Amino acid sequence: MEIFTTGSGIEMLLRWGHFMAGITWIGLLYYFNFVQGEYFKEADAKAKSDVMQKMAPRAIGWFRWGALLTVATGLGIFAVRGGGMSIDIYVGALLGIFMFLNVWFIIWPNQTLMIESAKKAAGGGAASPQVAEAQAKAGLASRTNTLFSIPMLFFMGASSHYPHSFGALALIACVLVILVLEYNGAYPAIKHLDIVKKLPAAGKPGPIASVNGVIHSGLGLTVVLFLLLSYL
Repeated sequence: MEIFTTGSGIEMLLRWGHFMAGITWIGLLYYFNFVQGEYFKEADAKAKSDVMQKMAPRAIGWFRWGALLTVATGLGIFAVRGGGMSIDIYVGALLGIFMFLNVWFIIWPNQTLMIESAKKAAGGGAASPQVAEAQAKAGLASRTNTLFSIPMLFFMGASSHYPHSFGALALIACVLVILVLEYNGAYPAIKHLDIVKKLPAAGKPGPIASVNGVIHSGLGLTVVLFLLLSYL
């Protein structure tokens, strides 16, 4: 069957996997930020504990593996295509890679600590004293991922339907904007590193602290990156 033996067929299968994994990943990202987080603001301690013990472990499992498969299939598409795609896809891919790193190295480890603490407290033990810090690290990284997801999805779609010619200056400008935002989002988790201690302090959620704020900021970031690609 040609679908398994030709480059175009393999690329189609990778795209299918990319879409399925991406929907799982981003859908759960929005669930955590738009649904669960807002619910926790109103729920009582018993209800929050039940969610953390029973629902959160399942959700975070699908979440992190969805992130991994999304990136893996995306890189597979790059390998099959051999590069040469429009600049849009490279900007979208960079956003996606930072989001993946945030999931695996900040959000998941800190969520795991929070889940284990909830289970310990429910069993009569003492909650971990690191819960508040873990929540702050995971929360800001998750909000940053939500911020990134909006332009990421735009540029993934734009790569086929609104391609830009490759411009080195435009790419550099976009990378710098993304790096600054990623540094802010990851700062609570990396501030102990020696190299980071020499850099300016960051880690402020600012407007992305609220649901409306992160949605509007994501749309604004999309416009900024789009304009950089269009005019540089």
